[in-house]
Amino acid sequence: MYDLSGSDLELIARRCAEETKKFLRRIKQDTRYCFELWRRALGEHIDDALHHVYLIYVPLLAGSARRHKLFELSCGDGDYFARIALANFYRTCRGPRFTQMFNELAPAMKYLNACLHSAIAQDVRDNPPVTPLPNDEHLPISSPSPANNDVRGSELWSHIRKVLDNLQDEALAYQRFVLQMTPAEILRADRSAWQSTREISVALQRIRRKLRSNDVLRDWFGL
Repeated sequence: MYDLSGSDLELIARRCAEETKKFLRRIKQDTRYCFELWRRALGEHIDDALHHVYLIYVPLLAGSARRHKLFELSCGDGDYFARIALANFYRTCRGPRFTQMFNELAPAMKYLNACLHSAIAQDVRDNPPVTPLPNDEHLPISSPSPANNDVRGSELWSHIRKVLDNLQDEALAYQRFVLQMTPAEILRADRSAWQSTREISVALQRIRRKLRSNDVLRDWFGL
């Protein structure tokens, strides 16, 4: 096999990107260039090589993350899991261990994908879903009489503000818990802040975990 160790890094990176595109089109690829890029990035600790690895592989891993069967249960996005997987792969395989563990691209990529799976699975374990509400459309708040609505809302909001620590979370909590807007209504009201209802639901799940720390809110919402 032709030795690429003396080849220019930019050439190696360019060819790796080209061969990766072939892989995505299901065309036979020459894996030597990507393996050499990884070897320089992890085995030789060359920062420019690691930069190219991130440019090429973050989008690939992000796409794989979004297709993962556990992704919809997670609280992260594709890029987040891609970077976690790369960081874990780097921490485990850097230095001499890289060439001790791998002598070609395929087993290295199998290990990298295992890191991605572990990152998503760990996120799901660390962030168990709150008991779902039907379509997340209604909160389990007792229904006060119309005369008491303002009082209840004001009292609820004062407790929520004690727990939350940034303005975006406060705004979202006010829309969802006080105004009782659905994620779809929140998205329509402020498309500059949110990209999708899923993004809003993930943020709400994170907020609910914070609200559990307040005894009043935990009892109020049944959290």
